[in-house]
Amino acid sequence: EGAVAARPARATGLRLPWDRARLWAIGLFGIGIAVIVGAPFYGYHDWPDFWSAGRVVGTADLVDAERLLAWQAARGLPQIYFPYPPAVAFALVPFATLPLDWSFWLHAAVMVACAVGAGIVGAQAFGVPRTVGVLSTLAWAPITGAVAIGQNTPLALLLGSLAIRALVREPRGHHSGWAGAAIGALLYKPTLGLPLAGLLLLRRRWVDVAVVVAAGLAWYGVSVFAAAGDPRWPLTWIDGLRGWLADDIVRNADKAVSLPGLLSRLAVPDWLPPAVGVVMVAVALPRLTRAPIREAAAGALVVGVAASPHAWGYEAALLLPFVWWALAGGLVEPWRTRLVVAAYVLVPLWMFSSVTQISAVAFVVLGAYAIWLGGALRPPTRPDVTPPGATEVSPVRLGRAT
Repeated sequence: EGAVAARPARATGLRLPWDRARLWAIGLFGIGIAVIVGAPFYGYHDWPDFWSAGRVVGTADLVDAERLLAWQAARGLPQIYFPYPPAVAFALVPFATLPLDWSFWLHAAVMVACAVGAGIVGAQAFGVPRTVGVLSTLAWAPITGAVAIGQNTPLALLLGSLAIRALVREPRGHHSGWAGAAIGALLYKPTLGLPLAGLLLLRRRWVDVAVVVAAGLAWYGVSVFAAAGDPRWPLTWIDGLRGWLADDIVRNADKAVSLPGLLSRLAVPDWLPPAVGVVMVAVALPRLTRAPIREAAAGALVVGVAASPHAWGYEAALLLPFVWWALAGGLVEPWRTRLVVAAYVLVPLWMFSSVTQISAVAFVVLGAYAIWLGGALRPPTRPDVTPPGATEVSPVRLGRAT
């Protein structure tokens, strides 16, 4: 009986019986996704912005802020600027062919599928059982929160996980460019793709860097067509972003989870929040350069969210690789169980940030940044590359997740 009781704890990477961990994960997923039933009463939250972008892509209405907001107002939609590269709107065309409500539910289903895929890929990249990878993803409130409000960070997590798996599996000195391709696709939201792109530069993975550059050029070129053939669209787009950022920071201040975002709510000089973000990145560079690639990739995503000038709670979906790294033995016990459980209990409180005025997710994001940067809870370093076809020895692979 002792062997049977111990196996689930090894399978999850935590000092929790597997049945209890699975029940908690399913319960957290249910709690997190339940708020989606209120979406029709809130105008489907952020989704009308994406839906309208899919409707006007290829016209001058997409990039010009005044024209886009006027188009939305004429149709009774919330007036929100589209803050993504214009080319992204082409991917929204299939949704925009449907009515707003039907397209919202279809998008939610696609994002849940992306979350499941990210859990599977993340499990492969970090050496945790597949069931643990999937359940740990679905139970993470920033994932369910993104699904419920029409956001797309489950897709970003899937692309980030694909990039990390490629980085981990490729033998040293043999770079296929697949990591660069995944990161290049992740540039659909530049603030999420740049941290991993920067990691490629630090690690001198020039093939992947070249692929990312090519992807960036492709985003620009396709965006020319999305912006009605205007090659100067970046100037108009950046001008629209300025107005949108200023308004978004005021309207959604309680949702900020990065240190610069929190500082921007205070009466501080305008230059201070971005300067603090730059310092946070600079302080992390030595560890990003020297840490095993698995840990460095997870850390890069943590740094990207924690130091971002604009990061809301759903973007903490990108912290899941750090969670997988912890489950795979990146943090020693008993701290691993305490910290992971505390994070999963805290993040659902994002739903009450309008009351608390500070998102609980911010404490998790900044805590993860401090823990990863400090490195005080790390066990001895493990190999950072698993060649294709090789079997990696990991503490969590000693048990089964079923």
